[in-house]
Amino acid sequence: MTQVFEKMVSALSVKPMCPHCKKVIPSEDINVANDIAFCRNCDLSHSLSALSSGAIVDENVDLSRPPEGTWFQRDLDGMVLGATNRSFGQAFGLLFFALFWNGIVSVFVMLAVASTLHHLGVALPGWFPAPFSKPGNIPVVMTLFLWLFLTPFIAIGLFMFSAFLNCLAGRTEIRLSGGQGIIFSGVGPLGFRNRFAAADVRDVRIDDRPWRNSNGRSRRSAQILIDTEHKPITFGSMLAPERRRFLAGALKKELARH
Repeated sequence: MTQVFEKMVSALSVKPMCPHCKKVIPSEDINVANDIAFCRNCDLSHSLSALSSGAIVDENVDLSRPPEGTWFQRDLDGMVLGATNRSFGQAFGLLFFALFWNGIVSVFVMLAVASTLHHLGVALPGWFPAPFSKPGNIPVVMTLFLWLFLTPFIAIGLFMFSAFLNCLAGRTEIRLSGGQGIIFSGVGPLGFRNRFAAADVRDVRIDDRPWRNSNGRSRRSAQILIDTEHKPITFGSMLAPERRRFLAGALKKELARH
């Protein structure tokens, strides 16, 4: 079986290239079964699947000239590397879909609110829409069921709105200090944080995978993947490709110094 795979690789018109010396790796130095491509010139082994998909990160980036929308700063405590998540095209699409989705969900939410206030004996405010001002015919059990039914739809609406804000003013930032790394993704001080130890990092690459949506159409999803000894950490899926490549390359270059 291994020989069959190796023949398939040797027949490929586009051979994998070493990201360090930029030379083509010959088929005799490729082991498909073990996912290894060995560069004799650099004496380094690479992941064949990563080379084939373009997921290998070029760490020879110029940190003094970051691309537009990215930044790199070094201070006494360590370094800060980041990029903006801003994308007006994605923001407009998310805003349109969020308004459409939340507009429909809000009709049922107002009905549930009106029924809940009625059962609690609280008078509805004067500005409340007239169609929902008489919810007395909805029993308590149905009101509870309505809230349970609406919960996932409300959560999706909030997620879309937060994604819209992220596309307008969000950022992805990595700080390395004292052998520890913190990855932040969010808007202002609000967001998600992941921590890792620089000594535990085995590799940094771009994970670019194809997938199919519910209509069967092919799509691709790219993100930065930090392979650690404990668990992989992924981030940067909302970044533009150039910004994602710079962050991955700069991070890998800085981690090599620790």
